Amino acid sequence: MSLLLSRTNGSFRKWISSIRCPVSCIHFICSAIGAYVVIKVLKLKPLIAVDPEDRWRRIFPMSFVFCINIVLGNVSLRYIPVSFMQTIKSFTPATTVFLQWLVWRKYFDWQIWASLVPIVGGILLTSITELSFNMFGFCAALFGCLATSTKTILAESLLHGYKFD
Repeated sequence: MSLLLSRTNGSFRKWISSIRCPVSCIHFICSAIGAYVVIKVLKLKPLIAVDPEDRWRRIFPMSFVFCINIVLGNVSLRYIPVSFMQTIKSFTPATTVFLQWLVWRKYFDWQIWASLVPIVGGILLTSITELSFNMFGFCAALFGCLATSTKTILAESLLHGYKFD
C-alpha cells in the first residue's frame, strides 16, 4: 500500500495503465468462471446452443470489435488521463445514433438529435480546455468510442433470434 501511496500522479497513472491489460484478462477469466457456475453448476440459466456457422458470422465480428475497443482503451490510457478518457467515452450515445442513422438509415426524432448537442458540445469544450491533451490518445479514445457503438449495433442486429440475456 505504501508503494501505491508513494507514487506521484504521473507515474501512478502509468502504473495503472501498465496493469490494465492483466486486469482486463482477469475480468474475462472471472466472467467465464461465473458463467460456467451459473449455467452448468447452479443451472440458473439454460445453455444457449449457437450454430458453428453463426459463431463466425454473428459472434466473431462482435467479439473482434469488442477486442479492438479494449485495445484502443488501453492505448488511450497511455497518453491521456482516465478522467479525460471517460469524458470522451460519454460521446458513445452520439456515435451510436449517428452510425445507426448513417449505416442502417434508422430514423430518430429531432428530440434525440437535440439531446446530443449538449453532450457533443461538452466534450468539445472539455477537449479544448484539457491541460494534458494528447492527439494520439484522444484519437485512440475516440475510435474506441466508435468501436463501442459498433459493438452495440452489431449486438442488436447480429444476435437477432438468439435469446441472450
